[in-house]
Amino acid sequence: MGETIQPMRRTATEPAVPGAASVEDQLAAFFAEHYERMVRLAGLVCRSGILAEDAVQAGIEQAWRRRSSLRDPDRMRWWLDRIVVREAIRMNRRPWWSRLATTHADEHASLLPDPAGETTPQRMALTAAFEALTPEQRAACVLHLHLGYGVAETAELMGAGVETTRSRLRLARRRLRADLSEDES
Repeated sequence: MGETIQPMRRTATEPAVPGAASVEDQLAAFFAEHYERMVRLAGLVCRSGILAEDAVQAGIEQAWRRRSSLRDPDRMRWWLDRIVVREAIRMNRRPWWSRLATTHADEHASLLPDPAGETTPQRMALTAAFEALTPEQRAACVLHLHLGYGVAETAELMGAGVETTRSRLRLARRRLRADLSEDES
């Protein structure tokens, strides 16, 4: 489970699953192959393994119901990332859901990314600063800075305007800089 989410490389397309005839077969094969990656993606937004798994499950259910809206099977990864990120943001906004999830031990925390299991003071400060961001700011940072989506693609994935996304990224960077410079002093 020590693998990390691989950043996108210049394109948001993922080739269709080879050997799958219908969209339903392609979706089923894609779900099986990318489930853990989607949980790690949602986990970066939610910062809880339980909420991340719930967001992915809700996203998979939503994708299955809306499978006819997938026009280009080559963009399946982008389409599913969009659904999962929006579900993670939506679930993270629900205060009652977050309280319910935090009352139980997070046995799914091992699904969340933790590069090399670092526990240095700098890593802990970065984690705390990242968790202090709003879910929308975290999602924008993960999609743009970590996964390499462009600002316009990040905005579309999040269902927000380009200027709103730029603003979220700017505010997130400013807050991270402020929080991290406080910790150094």
